[in-house]
Amino acid sequence: MDWGKGSYEPTAADLLPAARELVTAANIRPGEHVVDVGAGTGNVALLAADLGARVTAVEPAARLREVIAETALDRDLTVVAGNAASIPLPDSSADVILSNFAVIFAPDPAAAIAELARVAKPASRILLTSWQPGVLSQLVGVILAAVREVTGGALGTPFKWHDPTALSELLDPHAFAVSGTTLELDIVAASAEDYWETRIAAHPLGIETLPLLEQAGRLDEVRKRVLQTIADDWITSTGQVRLKAQYLLATAVR
Repeated sequence: MDWGKGSYEPTAADLLPAARELVTAANIRPGEHVVDVGAGTGNVALLAADLGARVTAVEPAARLREVIAETALDRDLTVVAGNAASIPLPDSSADVILSNFAVIFAPDPAAAIAELARVAKPASRILLTSWQPGVLSQLVGVILAAVREVTGGALGTPFKWHDPTALSELLDPHAFAVSGTTLELDIVAASAEDYWETRIAAHPLGIETLPLLEQAGRLDEVRKRVLQTIADDWITSTGQVRLKAQYLLATAVR
């Protein structure tokens, strides 16, 4: 999926508070080399650079790399093309590796973790955020279930990025010890319709999947189900959408 398609910026703004929590938890020191994997619009990379770190932002989408480069200004921040399973950096070159809701999309979790471990120094730390099952997985699940019905795709079993035990199984062979804490993120939109347009229809995932539903005559039905799900549980008295999404902030140290 090309994360540069559509408009990822509204989602990036939603995730900024989590980026701040991630960078704070990393306890970054001036001069450290910080690698932001799946940098998006640069939330984490910019915050880390402002703390005096030397930052490499790794992002597969060309448009988003341009966004980061335009906002980097005179920060010590380098933007490179790559993804979690292919980071264009030498072995043992990063003091800190961060990923804010990005590595969780890696098709091969074990390969992604092995690549992060390769780039990490012998004494280093990796911090990741991942969604806990809940509101966001419920909304995305409505869409993905319909897409699977239309395409006949297999359901599969996604890796449990939100589970510290599952993360430990991936990171233990690379000599990392894992701990985690659950935090909550408020995601706010003007209305259910605004959430659909800005967080779903214009989101890269929506750009990728909604045309399939439209071709199959299922888009209106899915849109109504998503809007109704939001209206049932996450509309305030003023008509505003307020989703309280829990996520895991995992820290791995060696």
